[in-house]
Amino acid sequence: TERNRHKDGAPAPWSREKALSHLASLCAAAEQCEADLREKMRRHSLQGEDADAVIDYLYEHRFLDETRFARAYARDKSRLAGWGRIKIDMMLRSKRVAAFAIREALAAIPPDEYREAGERVARSAARSLDLTLYEDRAKLMRRMYARGFEPDLARDIISGLMAETTWERDLPQ
Repeated sequence: TERNRHKDGAPAPWSREKALSHLASLCAAAEQCEADLREKMRRHSLQGEDADAVIDYLYEHRFLDETRFARAYARDKSRLAGWGRIKIDMMLRSKRVAAFAIREALAAIPPDEYREAGERVARSAARSLDLTLYEDRAKLMRRMYARGFEPDLARDIISGLMAETTWERDLPQ
């Protein structure tokens, strides 16, 4: 908002107390990761020992938990955004989440839900493609890779779609 900005448009600096209040309420509303919270504090000119103290407080009082964040992020991105494990892993690494938390989060994605997410992505993309054409199958495979699905799973899903398409094409009109 306007009152939280300098005349030059930059965010107003936060005190340690202001950061703690704001970030604790943010964490209470939705899972957050440390890297994102540190970036928010940096934008509001809070760094160093003060930022470390805020982060320590949030961890101590369980507002912040990397494993909990990674699980929620992986579940949401798989279910809602239709992302595969490879893309989820890459994005969690970009947020500097610990490797053990990433492994645990990816393992927690139910296999049947994961496959359904891949099938949704493939079906959506396949609507505008002719899967009897090699070029269109390759295009669908690239789409699946871009969404972060493993090559074996992508091939399996595409093979299933091709079988459905062949079966539907052979139905009497």
